[in-house]
Amino acid sequence: MANINDEGFLEISGLHKEKTLQQLSGSVFPVLKGLSPLNLRILNQDSQVINVAKGVEMMVAGDTPHDLYFIAQGSLAVAKKHAGKPLVVATLKAGDFYGEYGVLRGKTRFASVYTAEPSVVIRVGLQAIQQVLDADADFKSRVFSIMRQRVLNSFLYTHVVFSVFSASIRESLSTQLTVSELKRGETLFSQGDNADKYYMILSGEAEVLVQQSGKSLLLEIRRDNDILGEVRLDKGSKYGYTAVATNQLDLLALDKEAMLVMQQVDPAIVKRLQQFVMQQNKKTIAKIQSL
Repeated sequence: MANINDEGFLEISGLHKEKTLQQLSGSVFPVLKGLSPLNLRILNQDSQVINVAKGVEMMVAGDTPHDLYFIAQGSLAVAKKHAGKPLVVATLKAGDFYGEYGVLRGKTRFASVYTAEPSVVIRVGLQAIQQVLDADADFKSRVFSIMRQRVLNSFLYTHVVFSVFSASIRESLSTQLTVSELKRGETLFSQGDNADKYYMILSGEAEVLVQQSGKSLLLEIRRDNDILGEVRLDKGSKYGYTAVATNQLDLLALDKEAMLVMQQVDPAIVKRLQQFVMQQNKKTIAKIQSL
């Protein structure tokens, strides 16, 4: 019986781990620029080069996080389920990296990643990544910035309001809109607060709570692609319920500035968004009235 660790098995599986490490450096991977020699050494000492055949699913949506992956050669596709089918929302090439969502958020991954062609990937252990993130604030900021951009891009590709528009329009929006964050247990807004914006959930969960007979009742839990703040009181000036993060939330705040950006990119976006808000408003009001 063949040893499952021999080279033949690794070739058949589509994964071949090199004993000689390919070095990570700022000249090859832009996100690593400015890292000290010590921090680069920490990453390289916990890295492993993997030769990967075409079509290998390197990550699956829903997997638990562990490592960070740097693409040395080739390209990989990032896919997310949309209408029951996988939709490619991004293509990563040599010099890019992936796996940052699981590393930074500590949550299950929101998308799958597979090789679009034979590729060489450098896998770096979570412990080494966390050590360097803690030691270098600039590096941490760059990784967070890229993660926010990717989460927003994925949202725009799959949400019913934005998915009908061209890739160039979505790309323009993704570079101009801003992602905000809310930690678990934090209140986004309370029933009766001044209502000055809507929120779209890019990732995470939030409880929707309403006050009934002096009690706080859980109306529903909202997740990816849902909206928050659509129900208003006092002629639209006050929020009609309370929204609390049940885990880390990534949010797109739809304030006047964001709406102006959309209007300038394509006025049809604003019209579709307004229709979506009205539809969600009616559904939520019906639930509240049924209590």
